[in-house]
Amino acid sequence: MAQAVASAALSATDATAQGAKNGARRPATRGKAAGARRRPRFAIAAVAAGLALAVGLGGYAYASGQLVSVASAFDDVFLGSTAPTKVKNKVGRPVDAVATSDGVTISADAIMGDEHNYAVVYSIRRADGKPLGKVGTGANGTLTIDGKTLQADFDQSVDGTSGAGGESYFYDADPSDNAIQMVTKMTTDTSVIGATMRTSFRGITLQDESYHTAGTIATGSWDLKFKLNYQSDSVGLKPAGTLTVAGTGGSVQGVSVSPIGITIDYTVNGTEEAPASGRWSPKYLDLGDITVTMRDGTTMTVPSGAASSSEKDGRTVVSMGSFFDSVIDPGDVASVSFAGVTATA
Repeated sequence: MAQAVASAALSATDATAQGAKNGARRPATRGKAAGARRRPRFAIAAVAAGLALAVGLGGYAYASGQLVSVASAFDDVFLGSTAPTKVKNKVGRPVDAVATSDGVTISADAIMGDEHNYAVVYSIRRADGKPLGKVGTGANGTLTIDGKTLQADFDQSVDGTSGAGGESYFYDADPSDNAIQMVTKMTTDTSVIGATMRTSFRGITLQDESYHTAGTIATGSWDLKFKLNYQSDSVGLKPAGTLTVAGTGGSVQGVSVSPIGITIDYTVNGTEEAPASGRWSPKYLDLGDITVTMRDGTTMTVPSGAASSSEKDGRTVVSMGSFFDSVIDPGDVASVSFAGVTATA
């Protein structure tokens, strides 16, 4: 049985954000199958400056034929029963996944994605109906409250996963109400459709231009538990060409596109040796920029995202997921190009 523990944080500066996109964190692993070493990489993109995200992934155990959190037998006492999620037009809508603390209510509102990539929309509002503050937009286009950027402190975990990475940001879906929204986009090492999500918020604060604490929206405890029910709408593409990653050849096993992102499964004909420092280098997990060409001829560039890998028989097998900036129709994608390979519809 495999176990992994990982944590990651979204940076508060553009410079650190770029480093986080290119960097990686290696979670501890234990009890892996003989002959294989798994190396999840957590590429964290700071879409909104000032947003802190902690992703905690605990141990897992088999029970009744399913991979579930070891805490699942106890957390009904603390988090209550798991909120069901209704699916309409392929989008999941959690039912009664709501918590209130310190006069602020947080709810899970919507879920969409594919087998390995998902996005969850949370709403944050004052319970008395008053606004959180004056909502605006910062110089870099991020949402602000009273001229300050937002920072959320929370843990998020999904049963059955041992690694995850992604990005998160705030926006205001309806300026006429008193709520703002926070989106988390995550790539996981296994399919999460139908799994149980646990999210625990511990505080929402404000930061000034120097990213120092400049106020508090609320502190408390908001614990949500709901089903990640939604329908995947991914489209498979046909890869052609010779893959080269960090100067090493390889092959592509699969490329798929969904409304929220791209998943690429590939193999590199080599393994990474840890240098004398003991620090691990994720060179085979970075495909560089990915070019998406639409049927109308327009293109967009997507950076490499979160990836996990296993090493066996002298090769590195990788699964990587990267997100779009907005939702697209995967049927409109003509091709995806990366690292010497072009995958076509």
